[in-house]
Amino acid sequence: MMTSPENIISLTDFKRNAADVVKRIKDDKTAAVLTVNGTASVVVLDAHEYQRIAKDAEMGSMMRGIEDGLKSMEEKRGIPLETAFGMLKQDLILAMKRQG
Repeated sequence: MMTSPENIISLTDFKRNAADVVKRIKDDKTAAVLTVNGTASVVVLDAHEYQRIAKDAEMGSMMRGIEDGLKSMEEKRGIPLETAFGMLKQDLILAMKRQG
């Protein structure tokens, strides 16, 4: 998502025209970059667009985790499944004992 020059707004202008800026953001599905003293400070974004971006970021993070796991397996850095399950079982038993 590229920010066009008309979507770079000073905080003062945003305060004066907040309703119009928010309407434009929602209608155009664009973000507004708010500046303070000429420096980008925050981004105002439609809530649905934010959720879409957050979901994409989460998916990217999960994919990197999967890729790291596959690379680890290829490099023989993993542990046997039975060992992993045993470790998880021990952690669960300890957690249950702590809870009473």
